Amino acid sequence: MTLAPLPSILLAIWLSATPADDAEAVRAVVADYTEGVKSGDSARLHRAFHLESKLLYVKPDGTFTAWASADYIETVVKNPATGREDKVLQLDVAGTAAMAKVSVRTPKFDFIDYISLLKLGGKWTIVSKVFHREPRTDAATPAAPLTAKSSPLAGRTVAILVTHGFNLPEMTETRRALEEAGARVELIAPNEGTVRAETKAGRTSEFSVDRVLSEARPDAYHALYLPGGTPSADSLRLVPEAVTFVQGFLQAKKPVAAICHGLWLLADAGGVKGRRVTSFPSLRLDLQNAGATWVNEEVVVDGMLVTSRWPDDLPAFNRQVVTRFARPASP
Repeated sequence: MTLAPLPSILLAIWLSATPADDAEAVRAVVADYTEGVKSGDSARLHRAFHLESKLLYVKPDGTFTAWASADYIETVVKNPATGREDKVLQLDVAGTAAMAKVSVRTPKFDFIDYISLLKLGGKWTIVSKVFHREPRTDAATPAAPLTAKSSPLAGRTVAILVTHGFNLPEMTETRRALEEAGARVELIAPNEGTVRAETKAGRTSEFSVDRVLSEARPDAYHALYLPGGTPSADSLRLVPEAVTFVQGFLQAKKPVAAICHGLWLLADAGGVKGRRVTSFPSLRLDLQNAGATWVNEEVVVDGMLVTSRWPDDLPAFNRQVVTRFARPASP
């Protein structure tokens, strides 16, 4: 009898321990909302929203507005948004509370919805929605470009490679820093759909995959980031396409950043030999055996590599990642 590799067994156990049923139920409620708006289906919309729920937003004049969901439903039933496109970007579930972040594209506007849900009487329901609206950039006169000082990564595209079990702040906080610096960021994973962060029992945090690994090419990106999280990092080491993907950046001498257990994949791709790096301390021997000089510092920059130890180091790490990713590739 052939036994499955230990990392695969641990990942399967970890996934089975998460509240997947609640996550799917929340997605179903969000789908009732998004599809109901497009079709004008009153039944789906009433099923999605709690009777006392409200939509909250800021008008162009800066005033706060609360829109009762009943009035909202009446409006969209009369005028369905047939040309709209929706995508769930993030989903967080903790006990009886949940949040979904949804991007909405219409012919004239782009929206970001933050949808709050509660589990009442065993069923999930939307209790509020906060949203932001802005004109489509491709439907209006382009705005003046930001200066290099305020947007050092403008025009650059960064790949973030993960699978289920990545460390939540190591992905989200660095992703936010890259986007705030002007980069376009794509979340890449071996399988399409969503990837789930490593979280405490009773909580789920999922993110939409932007591109499946088999379709991603290193030459389409300016830089690569490898977050930590033991299940994700250890699983990716067993995926040949993941190792090859990292090697593509190394061979092209493009910047690569890794934190915590993310250096496992970097080491397997041959990216630490002869380099000075840091990581979660338990990886020290693995990295030394791979030819690296390991140091216990919050962030280390060596040529094209930026490495760090754990989430507490993220402020310093993110500053160095943005700075390094803004520079041209180098040996």
